[in-house]
Formats: sequence, C-alpha cells, structure tokens
Amino acid sequence: MVKIENVIPNSTAAKAGLKAEDKIITINNQEINDYIDYLYQISEPIITLKLKTKANKIKTIELERKLGEELGIEFKEIVFDGLKQCKNNCIFCFVKQQPQNMRKSLNQMDDDYRFSFLQGSFVTLTNLENKEIKRIIDKNLSPINISVHTTNPELRVEMMKNPKAANINRLLKLFQKNNIQFHTQIVICPGYNDQAELDKTLADLLEFYPQILSIGIVPVGLTKYRDGLADLKTLTQSEMKNSLEQIKYWQQKAKDKYGENIIYAADEFYLNTNYELPEYEEYNNFPQLENGIGLTALMNEELKSVELSKGKFKAKKIAILTSVLGKKALTNFSNMIKEIDKLDLEILTVENNFFGETVTVSGLLTAQDLKNNIKKLKADYYDHIFIPKIVLNDQSKFLDEIKKEEFLEELSDYEIEFIDDIKELTEVIKNG
Repeated sequence: MVKIENVIPNSTAAKAGLKAEDKIITINNQEINDYIDYLYQISEPIITLKLKTKANKIKTIELERKLGEELGIEFKEIVFDGLKQCKNNCIFCFVKQQPQNMRKSLNQMDDDYRFSFLQGSFVTLTNLENKEIKRIIDKNLSPINISVHTTNPELRVEMMKNPKAANINRLLKLFQKNNIQFHTQIVICPGYNDQAELDKTLADLLEFYPQILSIGIVPVGLTKYRDGLADLKTLTQSEMKNSLEQIKYWQQKAKDKYGENIIYAADEFYLNTNYELPEYEEYNNFPQLENGIGLTALMNEELKSVELSKGKFKAKKIAILTSVLGKKALTNFSNMIKEIDKLDLEILTVENNFFGETVTVSGLLTAQDLKNNIKKLKADYYDHIFIPKIVLNDQSKFLDEIKKEEFLEELSDYEIEFIDDIKELTEVIKNG
C-alpha cells in the first residue's frame, strides 16, 4: 500500500472523494511499487482504485478522466517499496567524505535506476537484477543516467570495489540493442582512469552512439574528511590541462564521425586552467547542467540580455559572496558592473573551511562558512549582500542543516538576498 500525501482540490481524485492519508492498495488490480507503476496504471481512461481509507475502511472507486486531465494524487516519495541502496565502495565516494550532522539526503547512498529515470540522478547499474533490466527494456525507461567512470572492467571493479562493476560494457550493449538511451558521466581520478584509460573509455563510449546522448567529465572532489579512505589526490592544473586536451581531441572525433559533439567537460576544467569556455551553442541544450557542466556559459549568455546601464540604481555598494570557482565564473558580470559609475561591486571569495580548501564550488558552501565571512564585514558598509541560492535546498536548508530563517535572523543587521541567477540579481540591484 502507498499513502496519498495530498489530493489537489477540484481534481478528478478530489471529486471522487479521495483524501490525503488514504492508502492505495491496487490500481486496476495491480500493486504499485513506484511512481513508474502509478503512471502506467493511470494512463487508462477508466481507472479502478482499491483503497484503505484513513478510517481503515476498504473501498473500491472507479474513476473516469479525459485524456490529459490531471488525476490529482500526490505522493511523498516516488519509490514506494524502499530505495535501493548503493552496494559499491567507490574510492571517490563523496558521501563517505562528509562529517556528521549534514542534511539527511546527503548521507543517502542510493543507486536506484528508478530515480535515474524519474529524477535524473546517476546510477552505476551494479544494483540491477535481471527482472529490473527486463523492466527497463520492456517499459522503455529511457533515458537512464549512468556513472561509467571507466569501460575497463578490471579497473572499474578496482574503483568501485564491487565485482558486478565489470558488467558495464555488457549492459551498455544490451541497452543499445534495445534502443534504451543513456547519459553517462566520468569522474576523473588521477592515477586511475585518466590519461590512456580516459582515451580508452571515450573511444569505447562513442561506439554507443546514437543511444548514448552525452558524456560528462568531472574532476574528482575530495574533502578533508578522508581518514581511512583510499589515497586519492585532486587534479593539478597541469593534469587538468592535459585532460582538457584529451577531451578536445575526442570532441572533434565525435564531430567528425557523427556530425555533433556529445562530450562535455565540467566548468572546473576551464576555470582552473584559464582555458576559453566553449560557446553557448556547443553545449547542445545543456544535457549535464546538474553536473556543473555549462553553468558559466549559460550565465554569460544571460548577460547578453541584461541592460544594466539603463537602470536607475538604488543600491550603490554591493557584495556577492561566492566560492573560489564562483568568483572566476562571474568575471564577465564583474567587468560589466565596473562600467557603471553608480555601482561598486565586490565579489568576495568564501573559502570552504567546512569541507576543506580543495572544495571550490558554490553549491557546497555551508551556512557557518558564509556566516563567518559576513560577520567580518561592517553591517552598514554594503547596501546589499548577495548569496547564490544554490546553497539552499528545496526546504531552504543549508548543507549543515541550518535553516535560511535562522541564518537571516542571526545576521539581521545585514541586507542579505539569495539569488537564483544573473537576471534576478540585476533586477534586485535595479530596484533596490
């Protein structure tokens, strides 16, 4: 059974008398184990629901809805029979590099193909049973996001500490044969899957075109909490340059062979090496934005539609608090602001003391590091202090479990705004 979290007012379900906390036993005589089952069963024009009401009464309801009409049932989770936990012990696992008292979701080691299909998370495929592989193919659950890292079976086992990791090529070929599309990612770990191994992996993955939609390449992220973990190091600037040269080579190979590029490097590679970022158009609708791939190009494109010079500004002195990489990404915006006499902008770098100095992305800044930096500033010195909203989750909590309201209350003497993007930032600057 799955409990209904909410019923949308005036929807088909509401009109039929369904209520929050009712439990669905079956739909069309079928048990539903996840949101995929639910979507398949409610695709019929006439739906039969067997329910257990909040008052523990069993009843059957028949619903009829028009094509495209929303049924109106909402659930708390998208998996109803339990999340499939990760069984790997990856040498670069970020979850194992975190202290206690973090957001619960950050300590959740899932490796569930259903989350990959429904929400875009990456999975290793080491958790798949034969019946699940059959389900992916039979129901065409495509695309799937796959953490590949290497196509060398022995190396993949070594990096993931799981014998099933060796099956990657067999599974990719099976998906290709059955026209299941997939996005892939490679986390580069120096001394493991870089250099010649990266060449091999990219050559192998390109053979899965057109079922393979994208290959995202990101540098390994390491925190200071690595006691007892594998001996790993971050990529040096020289190693990043070498990796970028390899990536550029294979990007051209893809273009020559297929007429388009599907290989993308994380922004970190370009920002840390001063390599010129690819143009906006080269990201092909940004298939791996959640992997930090293309965020800077997207922001620079947004800047083209911003007309700051025509605004009447109320704020005269502003500060943006961001990460080491965030400051580099804001270079074009900073240059634009410098041309406006009425505005004085400072981009202040927040070092990541919480995770360690090697963590340089904005999304991993914590409330305590931000607070410590803000408290060093005079409260009346800036008209506005801006923070990227990416530091908060959907419940407005920071990584270290501090709520946005608590954060702002402690810093009530400062004018602080959380900003989604450049357009929102410029609007707030214009309007004060």
